[in-house]
Amino acid sequence: MNVHGVTLDSDQRRVFGEAPLIGSHSLHELELFSDDCLAALLDRHPREHLYALTMGNDPTRWDENRLALHDGLSGRELLTAVKRGRLWLNVKRVDEHEPEYARIVRELYEQLMTLVPGFTVDAVKTTLLISSPRALVYYHVDGAPSLLWHLRGEKRVWMYPALDERFIARELLEDIHAGVAHEYVPYEPHFDRHAQARVLVPGQFASWPQNAPHRVTNLDSLNVSLNTEHYTPASRRRARVYSANRFLRTKLKIFDLSTNERGLRAYAKSVLHRGASLAGLDERTMKRHVPTMRIDLTAELCVRPLRGTSKSSQKRRRKPSSAGATATRRST
Repeated sequence: MNVHGVTLDSDQRRVFGEAPLIGSHSLHELELFSDDCLAALLDRHPREHLYALTMGNDPTRWDENRLALHDGLSGRELLTAVKRGRLWLNVKRVDEHEPEYARIVRELYEQLMTLVPGFTVDAVKTTLLISSPRALVYYHVDGAPSLLWHLRGEKRVWMYPALDERFIARELLEDIHAGVAHEYVPYEPHFDRHAQARVLVPGQFASWPQNAPHRVTNLDSLNVSLNTEHYTPASRRRARVYSANRFLRTKLKIFDLSTNERGLRAYAKSVLHRGASLAGLDERTMKRHVPTMRIDLTAELCVRPLRGTSKSSQKRRRKPSSAGATATRRST
């Protein structure tokens, strides 16, 4: 079955990738996202690429985002836990292990590249998101550009201005591009005065500029979405420049460097940083998460703390806890 129906009007095509927008698609009509199909996928998907996260209720408390172990549970049991509890399942690399997903995503991007003049991608990564009623994703900034394709349920998405130091410090964005910081960044409720907030329903997708902060809260139903992270020549240039700036800031103590992504200086910084990295001069400790919870269908909200992990110790953490630097990525 071909995937058809990606729709953007002429104004949206003109600003795609430069301004927040909501487009439409027909992906939600596929049987592929029914409970039976999702449970079967969860059973066969490599568990090292499946992350379960639980969270609190306060969008300012990103330290309450916690990774939960899910070993020994069937796909049907995982879906039951999501429906009863307060969980977000990130099924990563789904396009690498599921040919049907790979085909669908390829067709979606082929349509986008036809609709949007000058838009080309050289790689796409796909994550399937299955989340509980009223679950949330904390305010965060992704390194690469991404799209949120909504399939089941309803969710509210807040999208904030990109590359604006009122909403994320430049140094923190450099750390995110370098992979040494999580995507979660400090959030204050007054930021919402500058956000575009939309309720997504099945058959819609959300797009925002690269590095635009955003957050998500589900409404009163199970939610299913696909998140696609794509790479373009422009997005790779930005990553190189911001990573080079971080290297020069932290290793050589050179501050307030330009973020221009084109030109001789940008190229020279990128070449210098690449050479330093190849020479082993830019050693970086990539952010890792450790699990603090376990999914348990008999527990309140279907999760319980791991033995030796108290709730009070979790609350003292000022950074999210989970397993693998990618565990919390693309949970938009």
